[in-house]
Amino acid sequence: MKAIDFACRLLARLAGDEMPDASRRVLLAVAAGLPEAPDIARLTGLAPTACAQTLAKLRKQGFLLCNDPIHGGHILTPTGKAKVAGFFDFMHPGHA
Repeated sequence: MKAIDFACRLLARLAGDEMPDASRRVLLAVAAGLPEAPDIARLTGLAPTACAQTLAKLRKQGFLLCNDPIHGGHILTPTGKAKVAGFFDFMHPGHA
């Protein structure tokens, strides 16, 4: 798969998902290794308050777990990992 094919398929998958855009961006940022709100806010372009609210919402929904209360670090839960994996399932044989 060429990079442009990958990018187009990923963007189409993200656009067709029912999760709000801010939640998807935060979830992907945590999956990419950015655990703390200030870094996530900078990467996603969300205001710090919006980022904190989105992190709280994702924790409540079971997608994230706060693993460092002092620094506000987050990790994906198994549910969060499954959600992120679903964004990329077009890469597996047999999926369009």
